[in-house]
Amino acid sequence: MFEQELELVHESVEESGSYGSVMEAIDSKWIEQSLLSANKASIRNRRLPAQQAVWLVLWMGLIRNQSIKEVCSSMDIALQSGDSTWSRVAPSVLTDCRRRLGEAP
Repeated sequence: MFEQELELVHESVEESGSYGSVMEAIDSKWIEQSLLSANKASIRNRRLPAQQAVWLVLWMGLIRNQSIKEVCSSMDIALQSGDSTWSRVAPSVLTDCRRRLGEAP
């Protein structure tokens, strides 16, 4: 049943290109709780915080026909540097972040 619901969400996102409804449906507290329960929450301020990494992984699952770089661009993920400017995320940051989160659900 969950797979059918996930497939419907995937089709809806691909057809409309709208991500807002999915982001509204997922409570950010769920993401925080999942990170805490998996011992992946970090006090350290990383270039790509774990919360953003979880959103990225969710979008990678929903937008399966795009690369991680394309998904990141569609989400407008950018990193703030020390001088308060914003820059696009380097692919290596995305790979490192995905590895930190791990494979376990």
